[in-house]
Amino acid sequence: MSMELTEKCKEIRKQLIEVVSKNGGHLGPNLGVVELTVCLNEVFNFKEDIVLFDVGHQAYVYKILTDRDDKFHTIRTRGGLSPFLDPSESTYDHFISGHAGTALAAGVGFATANPDKKVVVIVGDASISNGHSLEALNYIGYKKLDNILVIVNDNDMSIGENVGFISKFLKKVISSGKYQNFREDVKTFINKIKANRLKNTLERMERSLKGYVTPFYALESLGFRFFSVSEGNNIEKLLPMLRKTKDLKGPIILLVKTEKGKGYCFAEENKEKFHGIAPFNIETGNTYKSSVSYSEIFGNKILDLAREDKEIYTLSAAMIKGTGLDKFSKEFPDRCIDTGIAEGFAVTFAAGLARSQKKPYVCIYSTFIQRAISQLIHDISIQNLPVRFIIDRSGIVGEDGKTHNGIYDLSFFLTIQNFTVLCPTTAKELEEALELSKDFNSGPLVIRIPRDSVFNIEDDKPLEIGRWKEIKKGSKNLFIATGTMLKIILEIHEELKNRGIDATIVSAASVKPLDENYLLNYIKEYDNIFVLEENYVKNSFATSILEFLNDNGINKLIHRIALDSAIIPHGKRDELLTEERLKGESLIERIEEFVYGRKK
Repeated sequence: MSMELTEKCKEIRKQLIEVVSKNGGHLGPNLGVVELTVCLNEVFNFKEDIVLFDVGHQAYVYKILTDRDDKFHTIRTRGGLSPFLDPSESTYDHFISGHAGTALAAGVGFATANPDKKVVVIVGDASISNGHSLEALNYIGYKKLDNILVIVNDNDMSIGENVGFISKFLKKVISSGKYQNFREDVKTFINKIKANRLKNTLERMERSLKGYVTPFYALESLGFRFFSVSEGNNIEKLLPMLRKTKDLKGPIILLVKTEKGKGYCFAEENKEKFHGIAPFNIETGNTYKSSVSYSEIFGNKILDLAREDKEIYTLSAAMIKGTGLDKFSKEFPDRCIDTGIAEGFAVTFAAGLARSQKKPYVCIYSTFIQRAISQLIHDISIQNLPVRFIIDRSGIVGEDGKTHNGIYDLSFFLTIQNFTVLCPTTAKELEEALELSKDFNSGPLVIRIPRDSVFNIEDDKPLEIGRWKEIKKGSKNLFIATGTMLKIILEIHEELKNRGIDATIVSAASVKPLDENYLLNYIKEYDNIFVLEENYVKNSFATSILEFLNDNGINKLIHRIALDSAIIPHGKRDELLTEERLKGESLIERIEEFVYGRKK
């Protein structure tokens, strides 16, 4: 049996490497869980048992083993398989799995509603330290939900290296795992002894020994039974333990030590790079050349600023490299803080720094800052603290799909009082925004960064908060563009002119505050006013302009060019922008519909 499973694992690894090398994706985490997922499939019934992954980037193998093997080559492509688990894709997917920390909480719901079914929750060692996960563990142990099996996949990594006490604690747990497994066997022996006196003596000895040599004593008070497998990529070690835990009453935590990137030398050597990677050459492990990103521009600029100002601190939630902070972290390790997957904590941490006269920069992807809205309001806004928020991956991100697109942050930052919001339209403006941010003390400041290659305009005027810039001067039609949409509208400017749509194009990096002077004194001369943004249309930049005009008695129709849906699928970024009618010919047609009142 183990030979057959070993061969199956080898085939799956080859399939993972080939597909991800073409499509990009989360290679390292999936290479690490091949044996674990194959053995789970052998022991549990994926049709009957409820299997949840936290997060879905370790579930590629699960997709292959369920009903998507023949479609796996389409993963992350438009119309193909989702990068994460999604109930709309398959009946085997019980819950969506884009963000860390959801599986244990959802598992409580499934276990409570289905007491006759086994609920298996696979959690990464980084996800287990997320506050949402800890709250769920607290409840599971309290209620003693005996149909839950929690498998903690310990690979020493989140995206980068793990941080925090819990990561160190897991290492200690794994190292003492052999004793713990042996102790369970001793327990079985003790329970068979009928002589009460001898049995009680052995139990006291066992408790005393446990308290000295293992960390389980404290944890067992939470109501869990613990087991571990120190060789989680070894089928002969893993399979018997899964069979053992399957038939035991829970709640049970099984710690499985795996190797991230297992079976592909480049992924084993560079675990962070291959966590989530763009298409690459299998023979060399090298990704194909890409243009400079806004994250790189930010990373270089914030490093320059920190060299000049020792009060600058940066914080990120397990996204140091992704947000462009890798150089900063090496040069200023004491001022670059990785909180792990704990966005709310990162925000309040920064608030404490700001109250202590430091200059904190919270660098988090748009999709993940959603997880800290309470802290943004309670800890930052109400105290009006000068915390700088660098919101990376704002707008459409592409292949990671609907759980990762950054299309809400602008809406809620516009809503929260005291925040200043900037959406730089060029790389130069991003650098200028960062220069301004260094000594900005009027409250919290947001700088949005898209997942896009950099763009600049020749002879561009300096960025000013509360001021917009006319880039092209025309008549009748006015385009107010923020963020990436300036580049996009300039790309089609000449074609619009050829079709009879002459226009003034305004660059609006300052989204909050608005350029009130421009709105009060200049927009009345235009027949058609368009506001373009890469954000959900509800409570958007355009909405704030509409409110301002209404409050000032200006009766002007505003055409909103934004995302009509908040749920955008996965695919290439340009492909999705075109589909959403925010780019190229589809955007031209959308504009023509407003100007000429016709649909094609």
